[in-house]
Amino acid sequence: MMLPSVLVVELTYRCNHKCLFCYCPWENEPSLKEAELSTDEWKKIFDKVKQYGVKQITFSGGEAILRDDLLDLISYAHNAGFSVGLISNGKNLNREFLSKLRPYNVLLSISVPGIESFHKTTGVDNVENVLALFDLCKELGIKTVANIAVTKNNIKELFENIALPLVSGASYILLNRFLPGGRGLENKQYLLSIDEINEMFDVAEEVLSRAGLYGHVGTELPYCIIKNPEKYKYLQISSFCSAAKGFFVIDPSGYVKVCNHSPTRVCFWTEIDGLGQNEYWNRFVTKDYIPLMCKNSEYLDVKCDGGCREAAHVYFGDIADMDPCFDNIIKEK
Repeated sequence: MMLPSVLVVELTYRCNHKCLFCYCPWENEPSLKEAELSTDEWKKIFDKVKQYGVKQITFSGGEAILRDDLLDLISYAHNAGFSVGLISNGKNLNREFLSKLRPYNVLLSISVPGIESFHKTTGVDNVENVLALFDLCKELGIKTVANIAVTKNNIKELFENIALPLVSGASYILLNRFLPGGRGLENKQYLLSIDEINEMFDVAEEVLSRAGLYGHVGTELPYCIIKNPEKYKYLQISSFCSAAKGFFVIDPSGYVKVCNHSPTRVCFWTEIDGLGQNEYWNRFVTKDYIPLMCKNSEYLDVKCDGGCREAAHVYFGDIADMDPCFDNIIKEK
C-alpha cells in the first residue's frame, strides 16, 4: 500500500485567531478535542508514513506555531528527507522565529483573509504586521504563499488583497473559496455565489497577469461553473478532489482523515497499515462519491469529479451530495 505523497499535520487545536470562515471540524464539534500527540508520537508517525511513500509534510493547526516543539518537529521532518510546508496566520511570526526556520527550506503559507475586513474576519488587528512578513521572508530567503480565503466579506477588496501581498514579497497566491464547516457553519451567509466565484477568478487573473506571477485556486470546484476556463493563463483552478489521493491529514490527537474539512476520523495513526481496507477511505480512492447531478456531465472524469466532496458532506450530509456552491441556486428556485 502507498499513501498520498503529502501529509498535512494538524498539530494543535489551539488558535489565536477567531476566523469567521474557519473550517476546522472541532470548532463545531468540541467533543473532537482530545489530548494532543506528544513530540515523540509525531516523530514515530513521520517514520511510519515515510515507509508508505509520503514525500512532504505540511504543518497546520489550529495555529501550529503555538506548539513549543514545532521547530523540533520541522527539523526532524527535514532531516528525515521530507520537504516541509508550514501554514500560519502570521500572528506569532517574527524575525527570530523565521531565522530559525530558514535552514529547513520551508514553504511558508501565510493567511491574509482581507485587508479592510481583516479584523472583522479574524478578530485580530494584525494586517500590517502580516503584510510586513512577506518582505521579511523575502529578505531571509524564505519562499512564501499568500493564502487568501475568499468570502462575501472580502470579495470586493480582492484586488488589493492579492496585490498587496505580492508587492510585499509573496512568491505565490493561493485562493480558497469559503466552504462552510467548523465555525463557518455559523456564517453560511458568507458563501460565495457562482457569479462571485467567477469574479474571484477574473480579479485574480488580472492582478497576476499584471505582476507576471502565478496563483492557484485550491479547494476544488465543479468545472461546469467556470464561465470562461480558457481565459485563465496565470491562475490555475483545481476541479478534481485530491483527498486520500494527493494528500491526507492526521489531526492533533492522531486520527487519520481524508481531508482538512472532514469531521470523519478514518482510523488512529497506529492502524495506518490497514487503511487500504477502510471503506470510507476507499470511497475517496475509488471516487465512489460522484453526485447524482454530475453522473451524465460531459466533464466527469475529464475535467471534474463534482467539486469538494467533504464540503458537500459537512454542508448537506453525504460525500455524494452536490457542492455547496449550488445551494444559492436551489434557494432561488
